[in-house]
Amino acid sequence: MALRPFHRVIQYICNTCMKRIRNIACNRKRRRLINKTPTIISNNCVGGIIYHDLGLPFNSPTINMYFEHDEFIKYVTYLEEYSKTELFKDTDTEENFPVGVLRNEFGEVKLYFMHFASFEEAKEKWEERTKRIDLNNIFIIMDGVLHYTQNDLEQFDNIKYTNKVILTNGVEPNCKSSYPLYFYDETYFDGKLLTYRSKFSTKRYLDEFDYVSFLNAGGSN
Repeated sequence: MALRPFHRVIQYICNTCMKRIRNIACNRKRRRLINKTPTIISNNCVGGIIYHDLGLPFNSPTINMYFEHDEFIKYVTYLEEYSKTELFKDTDTEENFPVGVLRNEFGEVKLYFMHFASFEEAKEKWEERTKRIDLNNIFIIMDGVLHYTQNDLEQFDNIKYTNKVILTNGVEPNCKSSYPLYFYDETYFDGKLLTYRSKFSTKRYLDEFDYVSFLNAGGSN
């Protein structure tokens, strides 16, 4: 029993050291970054993690939430139209967190706000950040994980924006926008992409994808 406080101190020191080392790694990425104002549209928390690691403002509404794959593709295909569509509360959801819905002539898109305490808070942030979208600096990142279909890949390729990537499980030769990841061949769990490779690693699994170079590529859409 007497050793427990000592173990907690050691754990605190280790955690503090790793935090500092990871901050150094993030600072290296920040120094490489040229494009300081991207709008990163992502289907889950990938965009938020990238913004955080690079120390950038959230110039995107897709923060702390997720989409179903097919609805995300619909959303980015008609991004301008959905950006003008009012967000309503989904009153039929069985989720234990707020769910919003966008409805217009192109169909329904549901937004799963799993990190928000209330729909009102989620809607306020959604509308605030939607106004920050820069249509001339759009970067679309879709975490394909294991659930994408060939139809998803085809539709994603057809999205009009130039700067787009779908992270896939290995090579998808028929999809020009795919970026192959290989860790899915190992044991998979939800959210693995955003975790560190080990307790003492400075790299997330996401770092297989060089998102700094992707954002620096820029160009008009």
